[in-house]
Amino acid sequence: MQKTSTEKSKVYFKRISDWTSVETISEALTSLWQRMETEDFIKKGEFAAIKLTFGEEGTSGYIKAGWILKLVEALKQKTENLYILETNTLYREKRSNAVGHLHVAHSHGYDIQTVGIPIIIGDGLHGRDSQNVQIRGEHFEGVKLAKAVCETDAIISLSHVTGHMQTGFAASLKNLGMGCAARAGKLMQHSKTLPEVTVEKCVGCGECMKICPANAIGIKKKKAILVKERCIGCGECTVVCRADAIQIKYDENVVKMQQKMVEYALGVKRAVGSRIACVNFLCNVTKNCDCMSKAETPLVPDVGMIGGFDPVAVDKASLDIIGVDTFKKAFPEVDPLTQIQHAEKIKLGSGQYELIEV
Repeated sequence: MQKTSTEKSKVYFKRISDWTSVETISEALTSLWQRMETEDFIKKGEFAAIKLTFGEEGTSGYIKAGWILKLVEALKQKTENLYILETNTLYREKRSNAVGHLHVAHSHGYDIQTVGIPIIIGDGLHGRDSQNVQIRGEHFEGVKLAKAVCETDAIISLSHVTGHMQTGFAASLKNLGMGCAARAGKLMQHSKTLPEVTVEKCVGCGECMKICPANAIGIKKKKAILVKERCIGCGECTVVCRADAIQIKYDENVVKMQQKMVEYALGVKRAVGSRIACVNFLCNVTKNCDCMSKAETPLVPDVGMIGGFDPVAVDKASLDIIGVDTFKKAFPEVDPLTQIQHAEKIKLGSGQYELIEV
């Protein structure tokens, strides 16, 4: 049902005092979900995705596999087509391809024997499986989402709240906007300039030339040459280059970066419709995100979980409970409220909410 302009989104809050007990956390998540859940959110036989991140090698802040086991069992009663969804990273580490990504997931306890459902890397082996979704935003007419995101029927977004060097604050909007984008879409969010070829690294394989949709790449003296006048900035060449010879510039400013990310989250809503549920974990809130954080001291004490069906309201409630200044102190040059304001402007959701304690 569509909310009126004056109606506040319902946001559910579950306090947790003991974060050492996997059983306690798992039960808390299930009770929060039971309070949130609507009868028709997932229908029998539909494809439902739990969207989360597994963290990078050597990190520990990610949502633990044991925490979601009871939720998985509850959701499996609704559909046999339940799976965990993630996408490849833009930066070149293990999670930049599906094989390495699954190795990291398994090392962090996410395997089918433990969790009971499969993992699908939604943008394919190299991050190139994408689909363009029209949004008509301020920065994008269309966004490149992971193919599996566009083919699923419902998404349950589980986000570990942290800081972030480019967005200030990382939660549901980041998990949807950045986390559901194909690698080319991630590039469009992070970069405002065209890629460049590092000649010394180029091995002259020609794969970038084959994949380029604009005929903007040629081979000269066994090295790739980028014709910038033709380049459309799609990022496909950066994805296909295994020699890491086509460099990405992380040079978008922090305001536009957040706005672009939010427009990608709008693309997810366009693709999936209203059946997006969000839960934010307000624990081990570190300055850096789960891709980077290694045994950092948390910025604030652990609190609990916040859930709802409006990612904007869920993130705004999380910011209010933790304190916006917590993130502004960590990254003084970044205002995380930019995310909320732009999301409201493009009608992704509302920062106005009613907080209901579970």
